[in-house]
Amino acid sequence: MPSDKAEVWARVQGARETLAKQILSHPQVSLIDIGYEPVGEETTGRIVLRVHLRPPTTGQALGIPEEIDGIPVRVVSGDYHPE
Repeated sequence: MPSDKAEVWARVQGARETLAKQILSHPQVSLIDIGYEPVGEETTGRIVLRVHLRPPTTGQALGIPEEIDGIPVRVVSGDYHPE
């Protein structure tokens, strides 16, 4: 992995850890991951932090920031259970 990609990946992981420390313990947060920005049923090629919230909670209700360390944060609705 070229060093610029390694630096970006380290920054994204650090931002995820920062966000996880802030909100992962909240009962409405089911997952925080790193992935492509969701746009409707599609995704873009843009890497973002995705906060998966159990409905009907919104990101505004939890005070989720729009970005962490320059990494965009997006809210996704999802309540996951083992099958």
